[in-house]
Parts: sequence; structure tokens; C-alpha cells
Amino acid sequence: MPGGASGRGQVSEELADLNRDIRLRPADAWAISSRGQTYLGLGRYDEALADLDRAIELDPAGAWAISSRGQVLGKMGRYEEALADLDRAIELDPGDPLVLCARGETYQLMDRYGEALADLDHAIDLYPAYSWAICRRGEIHMNMGRYDQALADLDRAIELAPDGDAWAVGFRGETYRLMGRLSEALADFNRAIELDPAGAWAIGSRGQAYLTLKRYDQALADLNRAIELDPAEAWAIAARGQAYLALGRYDLALADLDRAIELDPDDAETVGNRGQAYRLLGREEEARADFARATELDPGSKPAGD
Repeated sequence: MPGGASGRGQVSEELADLNRDIRLRPADAWAISSRGQTYLGLGRYDEALADLDRAIELDPAGAWAISSRGQVLGKMGRYEEALADLDRAIELDPGDPLVLCARGETYQLMDRYGEALADLDHAIDLYPAYSWAICRRGEIHMNMGRYDQALADLDRAIELAPDGDAWAVGFRGETYRLMGRLSEALADFNRAIELDPAGAWAIGSRGQAYLTLKRYDQALADLNRAIELDPAEAWAIAARGQAYLALGRYDLALADLDRAIELDPDDAETVGNRGQAYRLLGREEEARADFARATELDPGSKPAGD
């Protein structure tokens, strides 16, 4: 989750310091790597990549820069290049749990959960109090529907972060939401948002919980805020479309569902919901096409439109 205003101010100071260091020592691979890592944290991937390419040019055996470049490439969806960098970094420094976690995260982004878990397990074996790795492993268990294992990891990650970990608390809330334990989910989402008021993911997830509870005004308030913070989050736009659909605001629902499908064309639930919006608007031919597409995307689900 992104940091708050004070966090952004601190990062700006760090960038200013690094820029000054690099002006004074333009061939300092460590300073250039550090600035690339800072850009990575800010989501400024092109600038991060340029810095890390330059750092590796200056120090071809620099495991940290190679690992950081792998993380950037993973965030950019360039997974095979990311894995090549991360494999190389692990060859150079096989005992670094940070690099193992970075490769595990890349495998996670590729939905290669078994390999992701193997890397995270190894990292946690090397550093049993590594809360970030434990949190990430809990997230993978959650995505795999292993909710009890997810809760065990997320509880542990939260214990290891006495000042609060917005990610771990938020993922535990999402696990509770998926289990139907909505009061516990809301308590965790509230805490995650308290820890990171600009955390779009936790705000949107709380909106989804409100949507399940049919508290539509609160759901819309949260989903509007999440989309304002991160306009490209397909799942939040789709959830807002569901809220509009439930409220009978079919044109608004259709606009959101169209946008969500543009961002994520293969989400069967969203395609099915758009089919429902078309049906309620009397556009039966388009409805049937969406229902057929939703069933094609997820043949094991209940036929859309039923």
C-alpha cells in the first residue's frame, strides 16, 4: 500500500540526497542502484530501469542491482526477463532472503504458486522473523483458497510488526471476507486504512465487504475513493459496477463494467455481470453474448444469466 504524506516527504528527501550524491560521483553504482530502488518503490518503473541498467553496467556482479532490476521487470509484466535477473542474483548471493522473496513474488505474479511458495519457504527458513515474506506467503495461501494457512501466516506477520503492517492486516481482512466472516473483515480493513489512509486496495476491499452486506452507500463511498486513488484497478471498477447494478442504476453499471473489461478482459464474473446489465436494459442479444463468454472463461461456474 502506498505511504502517506509524511512517507512521500521522506522519499523526496532521499531522492534529493541521492541526486546530489550521483552528481558528485556519477559512476557510483551503489548510489545509482539506491535511486533505482527508490523509483521502484514509487512505481516510476522506467526511471528505475534506467538507473539499474546503468548500475549493472558499472558493476556487472552487483547482486542487489540485478535483483532490483528483476523486481522492476516483474512489475512491468516482463516476467521472463525478471526471472533471468533474479536467477542470476541468487547465483551471486544464494543466501539472501530478499532476493528469494523477489523471485517468489515474480512467480506469484505469473500464478506459479508452487514455485513462489518454495522460494518464500526458503527465505523464511533463512530468516524466520521475515514478516514481509510471511505476509506474502499468507497472501498466496489466500489466493489458493487455503484460508486457515493464510490466517496462520498473516497472524504471525502482524505479531512481528508491533507498529502495524497495513498489508498484513489488509490481507487478513480479505481472507476473512472470502471466508464470509465480514465483521472481522471490516475490523481489519478499518485498521489497515488507519495505518495507511491512502491505501486504495484496503479501501476498495472494505467497499466489497459493504457490498456483500448490501450497505450500498458505504460501498460506493469506498469504491469511489479507491478508484480515485488508483484509476486502473479493474476489480474496484467492477465492484462499483456491481453496486450500481444492485441499485438499479443500469447505465452507470454498464459504463463501469465496460471499463473493467477493457482493463481485464478475462474476468468471467465481470463479463457475466455486464450480461446482466444488458438484460436489465433490454439488450438481450448482447446479454446472451456476455453470458456465453463468461461460461467460456469459467466453465465450472454457474451459467451466467441464470
